Amino acid sequence: MKHILFLLVFTSMLSACGVADNRVSRTSNFLEGAGWKIEESPYNLPPGRSIAICDSENTGVAPYVVTAVNTWLRAGGRDSRLHVGIGCVADRVIYLSKITENVDFYGRTHPLNGRIYNVDVSQQWAGQWTANHEVGHVFGFAHIFNGRISIMNSDDNGKFMNGGELSPYDLREVRRMLSLPTFAAVNALWARPKAPVYQSCRGANGITLYAHGSVTTLNRDTYTCNNGNWIFSAGTAG
Repeated sequence: MKHILFLLVFTSMLSACGVADNRVSRTSNFLEGAGWKIEESPYNLPPGRSIAICDSENTGVAPYVVTAVNTWLRAGGRDSRLHVGIGCVADRVIYLSKITENVDFYGRTHPLNGRIYNVDVSQQWAGQWTANHEVGHVFGFAHIFNGRISIMNSDDNGKFMNGGELSPYDLREVRRMLSLPTFAAVNALWARPKAPVYQSCRGANGITLYAHGSVTTLNRDTYTCNNGNWIFSAGTAG
């Protein structure tokens, strides 16, 4: 009887998220096989690319998922050079599917192909907690057990999920993933300095825009656009 009870409890733990542990390498804690490929992780996107969260079924959890994607991106040293927003067209798309029937999981994630992921959204979706966990799968991370403090550990009703946030262990796992040779080229691109973004200046008519650094003159006075502000120099124009 004890063995049967243990089996039932263990099965419920695995199904809390919906990604079966037999889809992963037991030695790496990274998702591998059954459509999961480490090299297709969104971490392999270079600057200038995009990730969209498609909520055409109106699940209502898209803002949580946007936040979760940005959380995992920052953990990997990625920034606003990779655009994240709500939509259905991008280099990577996370499609949210509404589950209306009674199920035994909060959310469930699987890849549809190399750039599109499906996330099942159940009625018991638990806000940002579930979003951070499911998006962890999108980035290539498997379930963690054995009492490890991790957002990927739904064992014992989420006891070890670090309050729904990424834990120091999760951050180490991100660094370990990015140390793999498959990420070397894209890491070099992200290591380059971020180009500064300057604001244009509005002209006297309130409509015309002048780029940062541009110079204009009026009555021999000089006006230089400096990041959205005009710098005035009296009587210096030739």
